[in-house]
Amino acid sequence: MPVSKIGRHRSFRAVLAALPLALVISGAAHAINPDLRLPDYNHASWTTRDGAPAEVSVMAQTPDGWLWLGTSTGLFRFDGVRFERYEFPIRGEVAKRRIANMRAHGNGDLWISYSVGGVSVLHKDGRIDDIVPLDSPIGPIMTFAIVDDGSAWIATANGLYHYAHQQLRKIGPEQGLPQDTARGVLIDQYGQLWSLFADGVYLRDQASGKFRLVLAQHNQGSLIQSPDGRIWLADADQVYPVAVDKTQPAGASATLPRPARFNSAESRYLAQFDRDGNLWTRSCPEGLCIVARAGERQGGAYFPSREASDKRNPQLTLSSPSANAVLEDQEGNVWIATQGGLDRFRENRLVPVRLPPVSGHFSMAGDTEGGVWLSDMVNKMTWRLSAGGEPQRSSTFYQAMTNDRDGALLMVRARDIERRFHGQVSYIPLPPARDGKVMDLDVAGLQDDGKVLWTTSQQTGLMGYIDGRWQPRSAFSLPPRIFIAGAGRKPGVRWQATGDATVVLNDNGKLTTYDAKDIGLATMVAVNDDVLIGGDLGLAIFNGHGFRKIKAARPEDLANISGMAVSADGDRWFNGGHGVVHVRRDDWRAAVANPDVALQYELLGALDGYIGQAMLETRLPSVYMGRDGQIWFLTSAGVLRLSPGQIRRNAIAPVPQVMQLDAGGTSYAAVPGQRLPPGAQNFSIQFTAPGLGKPEAMRFQYQLSGINEEWQEAGARRTAYYTNVAPGSYTFRVRAINEDGVPGVNDAVLEFTIEPRFVQTIWFKALCAIAAAALLYLLYQYRMRVATRRVADQLTVRMAERERIARTLHDTFLQSVQALILRLDIVSHSLPEEARQKLMPILDQANDTIVEGRDQVYELRTGRVDDVETAIEEAGQFLQQEHPATAFGSAMAGPRRKLRDTVAEEACEIAREALRNAFQHANARHVEARVIYEKDAFKLQISDDGVGIAADAAGKQKHYGLVGMRERAARAGGALELVANPAGGLRVTLTVPARAAYLDTPRLGLDRFRFTQR
Repeated sequence: MPVSKIGRHRSFRAVLAALPLALVISGAAHAINPDLRLPDYNHASWTTRDGAPAEVSVMAQTPDGWLWLGTSTGLFRFDGVRFERYEFPIRGEVAKRRIANMRAHGNGDLWISYSVGGVSVLHKDGRIDDIVPLDSPIGPIMTFAIVDDGSAWIATANGLYHYAHQQLRKIGPEQGLPQDTARGVLIDQYGQLWSLFADGVYLRDQASGKFRLVLAQHNQGSLIQSPDGRIWLADADQVYPVAVDKTQPAGASATLPRPARFNSAESRYLAQFDRDGNLWTRSCPEGLCIVARAGERQGGAYFPSREASDKRNPQLTLSSPSANAVLEDQEGNVWIATQGGLDRFRENRLVPVRLPPVSGHFSMAGDTEGGVWLSDMVNKMTWRLSAGGEPQRSSTFYQAMTNDRDGALLMVRARDIERRFHGQVSYIPLPPARDGKVMDLDVAGLQDDGKVLWTTSQQTGLMGYIDGRWQPRSAFSLPPRIFIAGAGRKPGVRWQATGDATVVLNDNGKLTTYDAKDIGLATMVAVNDDVLIGGDLGLAIFNGHGFRKIKAARPEDLANISGMAVSADGDRWFNGGHGVVHVRRDDWRAAVANPDVALQYELLGALDGYIGQAMLETRLPSVYMGRDGQIWFLTSAGVLRLSPGQIRRNAIAPVPQVMQLDAGGTSYAAVPGQRLPPGAQNFSIQFTAPGLGKPEAMRFQYQLSGINEEWQEAGARRTAYYTNVAPGSYTFRVRAINEDGVPGVNDAVLEFTIEPRFVQTIWFKALCAIAAAALLYLLYQYRMRVATRRVADQLTVRMAERERIARTLHDTFLQSVQALILRLDIVSHSLPEEARQKLMPILDQANDTIVEGRDQVYELRTGRVDDVETAIEEAGQFLQQEHPATAFGSAMAGPRRKLRDTVAEEACEIAREALRNAFQHANARHVEARVIYEKDAFKLQISDDGVGIAADAAGKQKHYGLVGMRERAARAGGALELVANPAGGLRVTLTVPARAAYLDTPRLGLDRFRFTQR
């Protein structure tokens, strides 16, 4: 992601707030510095190898930032990164492929003329209107002049025409114009119309509508306008102002400059004044040249070929030597259309110093007169530099240089140090070599800490000059392995970084050591308001207790910093491994105050003219700020100059646009409501924002509703990729921020829909739901059949066991009892009558027992009890006969309903057990049985007024009848409750829910199946 922009690491909304107000509200950018030479500009060239069209004849820039190119093969547009052919709607006019002229209107329209004639208007929404048909007799169109109300003046081969209200009218002799070719037309800032004919320049009177000749001059040129609003005539090799008494019309209240979009609306084929008054022309008499500040000239004509301040040289290679047109865009970049392609000239923020081949081993300092001195330590050359002039080579080579505490310039020669201070020159002899001989020394560095002047050379090692004489290293208290050092704020104080990643504070011989391993090998010691240590791993600041590394979103940008300057506004300028790091004063303070805050900075790199990397090998400071505020940067590839107060920011807000959608190898236009075909779940969206100065530094953020609600950082990438996106309607948004942190006013928005496949439609989902429901139903049916079969098997086993018990009772117990009764009956006949009468009731009871046993056997075999109430009544009456002192009664409540076999059987057994307990153990006077058929439940109640039952009776030996009763209640699907009656005794209640008790109530869907019992 590019970082050469303001607020590289700020959030989108914070960027706008951080910009100076004047920058935000300004709609214009600066142009080219008049003091620059052509080789110093940032020059970019595009040819057919880069996708650019050939034979570019005209250019125009619409307000949205697109640069339109008219060629012999059609219309193209350029966003700074990609060229795109613009296809007209097919109408059969092949002649529209050859563009003759173009002009952009302020409302976004683009007026286009063709080589064979005809005029079209391309509206910003893509519509095209033909204003003048191709077969119109007006002939080829030269230029346009468009009025704000949509009317236009058209200069043609047959004269001047006026277009208004969809009508085209020729302006001829009745309005004061000749009949021949109109070569040009121009509307100035006052609304005055200027037209150029072969015999001279005409001006239209706004009141009468008549034209008058204001300059009689036979020419083949064109009309241009300087920034101050004056009209000029550019000829083949001559430019001169139109001589009129007054350019400003009568009644105008003030002198106005030319319109802001005058230069970007259309290109000029001969020459163009940029907004700083420099004249760019392609006729010198051939090739490109510049006349600096030409627009400021108040005299007569001048000749660019003779007066050019700079011309194209062989080292400056254009896309083609043959230039066709010149245009200055809204950002202040100058474009040259050529036969081979397109060229752009942009001012670099970092200006290289033009020197012979350099070594990258420099030493720099300044004198008290404002001069800047540079020593090339390898090539043994010394230069005196100035901001606006050529470098001047010194006849004397100075090996190294610095400034002392007083600001004097100290420059080292072979045997002495030359000191220059306000015009006074003095000398300090260098120390002798280690053997005591005076000889030429190879001095590598020089530094003054206010108390000691330090120097080092191969012959002497480190030496200190104090009290008028040189002292060896051993005479001072110094740490070992000093790698780089810097003077402190007070005289005699030095900060010395060693080779083992420690920093030593040397306060007049008192040493304090601090750890600096976080920054690696030291590359800089800088003492200003802060004490800073640069290293190959980053930058650290002294906080009073130690060194704290400064955080950055891209730590590598703060690595290998070897120099720093603080400009008058408090901003810091660091020279690092990736370029110049510019930190605004407030951002620096924020990072120093809060260790957790990442440093906000601007990186000036290769796009801004930076070359090489910060100078490291000499271990000398690589940044010097002159007395005039100019900052000089020493790099491995040369020397660069920066004027902090003259940095020109791009205040043009970018206009983001969505270009197209690509899915499945097919491109779809980015039109509202676009519908992608079924299966287009993997797609990409192309977007852009025209930025012609530094498009590589344009930053984008995008968002797709329903997929990523948070804004995604795209950096300079102009494509968003999506995979596995479900069908539906989506809204894509993209925003742009230019290289100087200015955001676009509005986001670009595209609403589109991905059509579903049949398997993704609601109908298919409904069918799937129905199929799933059917499958679940079938599975339910299957499970019910399995459950039914399992229950049937269990019932079969149960019935078999009941039959086995019935057979056993019938074949053993009942037969034995019957045999015993027969034997007793036989014996009774031999007894006396009295004894026999006593035995007969016993035999009758035994017979009743046999009958009851047979009934039980029947119930076991059938598994059914047909009448619960009758069975309970008979059991109660039988027990009452044995216990005549206890009264028994029974009752039924509610309409009788058919009980399930299991419930009826278990209810009878529970009733018999409860009745036996009441008659045999409760000593009750009265026992009552009630059968209750309720709507929601079946209930059986056995009540007595006896002694009741102990709470723990169910757990005692021989009281397992209660346990059995509860088990039977559970098998019936109900619950058994034992409650003491208020008047004494016990009430036993069996409650079975209706769905478990009654046959006419569905029970879990099982009642639809009928079981055959044996």
